[in-house]
Amino acid sequence: MNRALVNYVDFINYRRSLFGHAPWDVYDNYAELREEIDVLGDPEILSGDGEYSRAETQRRTDDWLDAMAELDRIGQELMA
Repeated sequence: MNRALVNYVDFINYRRSLFGHAPWDVYDNYAELREEIDVLGDPEILSGDGEYSRAETQRRTDDWLDAMAELDRIGQELMA
């Protein structure tokens, strides 16, 4: 699993822990994680509603794209 995906999974699991929910695993909860990470790719989220610099927004977008590409790879692995 690449760094970008690990960071997203850690972020989502941290939020889940705040509400007493068990952490999600990429393979066991693939569909749920993919949906959550897909939502986090919204341009308003990636740019902090325009508050982040262009460079920071690009870095965040690149990380999101890396995470989604890794999820695509895992999805293909799960379908095999």
